[in-house]
Amino acid sequence: MPGPDAAPPVGARERFTLTPGRYRVVVAVALALLAAIVVTGAAVRLTGSGLGCEDWPNCSNEQFIAASNVNQAIEQVNRLFTGLVSLSVIAAVLGSLRRRPYRRDLVWWSWGLVAGVVGQVVLGGITVLLSLNPYVVAAHFVLSQVLVANAVILLWRNGQAPGPRAPVVDRTDLVISRVAVAFAALMMISGPAVTGSGPHAGDERAERFGWFIPDVTRVHSINMWLFLATLLVVLVRLGRRGAPEGVIRRGRALLAAIVAQGAIGYTQYELGIPAWLVAFHIAGATLVVGLTVWWHLGLSAPVGRPQSDGPDRPAAPTGANA
Repeated sequence: MPGPDAAPPVGARERFTLTPGRYRVVVAVALALLAAIVVTGAAVRLTGSGLGCEDWPNCSNEQFIAASNVNQAIEQVNRLFTGLVSLSVIAAVLGSLRRRPYRRDLVWWSWGLVAGVVGQVVLGGITVLLSLNPYVVAAHFVLSQVLVANAVILLWRNGQAPGPRAPVVDRTDLVISRVAVAFAALMMISGPAVTGSGPHAGDERAERFGWFIPDVTRVHSINMWLFLATLLVVLVRLGRRGAPEGVIRRGRALLAAIVAQGAIGYTQYELGIPAWLVAFHIAGATLVVGLTVWWHLGLSAPVGRPQSDGPDRPAAPTGANA
């Protein structure tokens, strides 16, 4: 497979090429599968199927694929689903090489997906071999969210003109938004801390962090409130300053997702952390990550150029780079 810096073959310039719109579909499929595998991975843990297959990459010493019981079947389906994710990521790389006009930055971001999926496969194997060590399981989840963020960035940049970018909002608003993104990132760490201390560690024999779950839940809750408050501050400021409609609209979508996610979190705690509600909470966390990245990316625009395929035409950029 050619490297990111390889120029497109001259003789094949008009063959097997993709428009930005078609490449957008390829990346959107990869993003959907990367988000879906977060939920299927959660299903493995929530059903106690984390050690349904006792070995890796084989399911057992005797069989590569096995489904003699429910736990094995669930774990096996999740492993096989990884193959679909891998194919979609390979398609994103090949599509970036055949996209016209050719964009080197898109090739590099697509290769980031490959690196992340390889890392996930390795972490998945280590997770099984270490009998669901909570630190490795947490790292597995965090890397999943990094992959989702990478795919969102690739999707966004595909619809943007290349070259220098500048903010479409005030510098102070940009700084506050970065603080909000930092709180969102911390939530992807404090969340697994709660899970790794609770009842859904993937198997009854699996090791836990050993932290007092009301305490780690309280930390995660405070993290969420700080994220919500910071986002509210920047949205109020943006509304008063007449920020572009697209920025406000994406911010409101993110705000709604955070409120819904918080409601699910408090409900699941009050109900004794039922597995089905935890699954919704993990799906919501993935949605929040995607919307956070999508919103923050929209705070800047190409300098002096209209967006080629994006959702909103940028206002006149001001200030420093986002």
